[in-house]
Amino acid sequence: MSTDKLRKPLAQPPANTQLQLNPAQLRLLLASVFIIAACSLLYELLISSLSTYLLGSSVVHYSVTIGLFLFFMGVGAWFARFINHSLIAVFVLVELSIGFIGGISALVLFSAYVWSEAYYPVMLLVIAAISTLVGLEIPILTRIIETTEGLQKGISEVLTFDYLGALIASLLFPFVLLPWFGHLVAAAGTGLLNLAVALVIGWHFRQQLGQWKPVLALVSLCSIGVLAMVLFFTNPLQRLLEQGLYQDTVIHSEQSTYQKIVITQWGDDTRLYLNGSLQFSSIDEHRYHEVIAHTPAAFARQRQSALVIGGGDGLAVRELLQYDSLQKITLVDIDPAITSLVKRLPVLKKQSADSLQDPRVNVIHADAWNWLESAGDLFDMIIIDLPDPSSEDTARLYTVAFYHRIARRLASGGVMMTQATSPWFAPQAYWSIGATIAEVFNNVEPAHAYIPSFGPWGFFMAAQHSLQGLQHDVYEGKFINSGSLANAFELPADFARIDAEINTIGSLPLLQYYQQGWDSMNSGKANP
Repeated sequence: MSTDKLRKPLAQPPANTQLQLNPAQLRLLLASVFIIAACSLLYELLISSLSTYLLGSSVVHYSVTIGLFLFFMGVGAWFARFINHSLIAVFVLVELSIGFIGGISALVLFSAYVWSEAYYPVMLLVIAAISTLVGLEIPILTRIIETTEGLQKGISEVLTFDYLGALIASLLFPFVLLPWFGHLVAAAGTGLLNLAVALVIGWHFRQQLGQWKPVLALVSLCSIGVLAMVLFFTNPLQRLLEQGLYQDTVIHSEQSTYQKIVITQWGDDTRLYLNGSLQFSSIDEHRYHEVIAHTPAAFARQRQSALVIGGGDGLAVRELLQYDSLQKITLVDIDPAITSLVKRLPVLKKQSADSLQDPRVNVIHADAWNWLESAGDLFDMIIIDLPDPSSEDTARLYTVAFYHRIARRLASGGVMMTQATSPWFAPQAYWSIGATIAEVFNNVEPAHAYIPSFGPWGFFMAAQHSLQGLQHDVYEGKFINSGSLANAFELPADFARIDAEINTIGSLPLLQYYQQGWDSMNSGKANP
């Protein structure tokens, strides 16, 4: 018997492998690659930025999200090898599924954070679902296109449009989608775009769908319906979620290019939150702002000019305006949304005493790092009222390099004052800031004050001249006077100096100190 007869019959070519695409169909599929690649990256950016907004630590959440996305895309690509039939129908179903899951991802994650303790497990499931499906896309689409273009050219064209779509998404997200629409709308809108691609492809290839048509039609209708409802009810959903996130009534919420801005109110207490972190409470903010403004004013030899870095809420400027000798106050804040809000929202106008409208005040919207390098003016007082060093962007503004830029803008006899987080909750972070400042300034004095909304809070005052004697009488405010000023420089024994590394651009140990300190506080553990 011939051995040929014993051989197994050759496998039949899978369905769709003989599908010949006309030029219009080929262009349609390549255009879809461009759009779905953009959508895929947008889901990744949405999850990363939302996790950072809710939980902080941008590097951790962007790194984890990217790593998980790549891993599960590999899982999806591996599973794609087992799909040999009905490639067009499977591709449409994959796109519908990605559009639906991605479209509700922000709503699901926000809800998980507000109403459960399972944010990270939910985040993992959402990422796994989206990225596994994304991993299926390219192999399936490549096999569809290669029937007409050939394998080498098919892969080349698919990847070219894939990378181009990713580029466009990476530019749209930070400059358009997030600041203009926010997480919920951006996610739902991206999901609907994904669904639209699936529907257009399904319609143009409807002859190849066969028995899949009813299933795909049902999935399409359900997905579009859910995402349309998310878009229609975005405002009440956003209010409901934010009300669960904040204790008090949310009276204003917006997403700027740089941060999420939320204003809450309860009785006479107005609070400002940036990216979920409390910036001030109107009940006790005078303690903080009187210390940070009037302390350097008492030690500076001249009081004709002042620079405020950060402080877009206008509260430090309000305190500085108490000095008639000040001829100009320059405020440098990166976010115009904050200063605009302070100028127009009645509760903030009242709290700041409309300080940003004073003719002596010049408001500049710029990154302080770059502005200090290019500006040439010298100032008698420099007040650094920046957010805590909870991310790489803010931690770099507490480095030796940054303080060198500050020192170059300080006039002879001038004084710098900076907030320096809590010496109680994050002692190593506090003393790291002090050690870093001491690398630049000849004289550095630690200070503290008790702010009920924040607890014990720390500051550092620095100058090139001696700080042992007052140059002027101490301003008499609600909190500050000669007695409370003297007390501010008397650190209790449990605030004693501890060893901490100097914060530099190359290493940023301050970021780790800060995160460890506040993590210990939140977990109920004692700091060293």
